[in-house]
Amino acid sequence: MLKFILLGLVQGLTEFLPVSSSGHLVVLQKILEINQNVVFLDVVLHLGSLCALIVFFRRDIFVLFSGFITAIYDMVFYRRISHVWHYNDKFKLCIYIVVTTVITGFIAVIGKEFFESQFESINTVILGLFFVGIILFLTKNFDYGQRYLRHICLKDSILLGLVQALAIIPGISRSGITISTLIFLNVDRESAFKLSFLVSIPAILGAFVLKLNDIQGTTLDFPLLYLISGFLFAFISGLLALYVLRSILKGKIGFSRFSYYCFLLAITILIFKMHNIF
Repeated sequence: MLKFILLGLVQGLTEFLPVSSSGHLVVLQKILEINQNVVFLDVVLHLGSLCALIVFFRRDIFVLFSGFITAIYDMVFYRRISHVWHYNDKFKLCIYIVVTTVITGFIAVIGKEFFESQFESINTVILGLFFVGIILFLTKNFDYGQRYLRHICLKDSILLGLVQALAIIPGISRSGITISTLIFLNVDRESAFKLSFLVSIPAILGAFVLKLNDIQGTTLDFPLLYLISGFLFAFISGLLALYVLRSILKGKIGFSRFSYYCFLLAITILIFKMHNIF
């Protein structure tokens, strides 16, 4: 059971902190020698972190959803399409989240075989960690942005969709690269934090649904209690990671400092690989 608790902790913490959950899980599963039902286990762990995300952003999700429903009502019954588009920021943000999700989903589907093959490669994890480390390090040169969620435009959502798709590659942190991209676009850091994770909800949900298809007919080799423990620890550690990351982005501790961890982890994995530990 300790293996599953450890995997849950790592999944929850690294899914939201900018250090690549996929990279950590690929390495950890090799160390723990978990080779069976890997996809099933990933589904359970990702469900735990997805639940943590929904609980953490429940108010923002409710506000966006209610704003979207109000906008649809106004457009259908009052024909106030132009008014809604110009004055309902929540509706526009929902549309932009959909655009980001469609772009990410399209790339994920057409590149499914390529992305899945990368999860077998430790070299990809190493290169991904170095890449995201450089991106995180560059954020130190950018001051706090002057753009907020109401300033997000179509160009931002398209770019975010492309960048989020890149994070499917193991070793590249989704939160790290999306928050960094928004910081580069002069978006306020708290707004970047919110938008990065709001667009991740449909992306993670979509990945979860796709993986459900992959486990149909699979015989479960793990005790149910082990999977429940993995889910719970992914959920709890995911909530903790979100609170920690929000505090870091609000405070004086530099977001860019996560780059040192990525560099260190990449070098450590490289050394292990050179000594045939992997």
